Amino acid sequence: METKDTDLQVLKQYQGFLTTRLMIDQLPGSKITAFEFEALSETRVIEDFPYDEARVFNFLGKRAEIFFKYYLQLSNPYKQIAYSLQVIDEKTTLGEFDFICEDKVLEETLHVELVNKIYLYDDNLHENPDYCWIGPNRRDRFIDKLEKLKTQQFPLLYHPLAESSLKELNIDPWKVKQKLCFKAILFLPEYCNTRFFTTNLEAVAGYFYTLEEFLNKKWKNNTFFIPKKINWFTDESQHTKWNSYSKTLFQLQEFMEQKQSVMLFRRNKKGETRKCFVVWW
Repeated sequence: METKDTDLQVLKQYQGFLTTRLMIDQLPGSKITAFEFEALSETRVIEDFPYDEARVFNFLGKRAEIFFKYYLQLSNPYKQIAYSLQVIDEKTTLGEFDFICEDKVLEETLHVELVNKIYLYDDNLHENPDYCWIGPNRRDRFIDKLEKLKTQQFPLLYHPLAESSLKELNIDPWKVKQKLCFKAILFLPEYCNTRFFTTNLEAVAGYFYTLEEFLNKKWKNNTFFIPKKINWFTDESQHTKWNSYSKTLFQLQEFMEQKQSVMLFRRNKKGETRKCFVVWW
């Protein structure tokens, strides 16, 4: 049984969330632009940190919401109005707003949808390379998430039942500006020469390999660590526990047999660290 994350681990996850890049600057086919982050000073990061609230959730997406909520609490220009505000028709939940907040500088009310993803590139998915992203275990396509944002999550603002919920908060939905905070870390196949047009390549964290490709790398003198999924966004350069190539290979083979792709932290003989994936497909 896994132990709960320590305060330090949760804090590193939060810091990883803050430094994760935005994948796109605008929702394609819309006027919805990216939420702009304000840099926070390090001295303010650990005050009243919601360690226990974050530990309740073992899913990356939900824990990211707690981190974003805390970010809003610390930021100067933003003030949270509502978090995870559900729109309910009798006993059926029609959807929810991730965050409603106030931009105190521009005096605007914002609806912010938060997305926190890991994607790998597969050029067989679409003729447009910017849409050729999929989750490590091939169950989560970028293009499907975009479609859900366009057809369900952002239009919810104008649903009659949402309008009544927002008016209880003295918010006119027709005066709300919608924003997208789409954070992601991306992995490419090695030697990928694809030209992208809307994908922010600063979000690329490394490469992915099949097990055969991994075996062909000259990495037997490197050390490795397989992090829990909840730690995928953490800074691998700060990691201190490393395993040998042979031990890691044994672990990898077990994951491949179970058809589970694996993130690796890798450290070479110079002490340089990288993230990569080994995939089962």
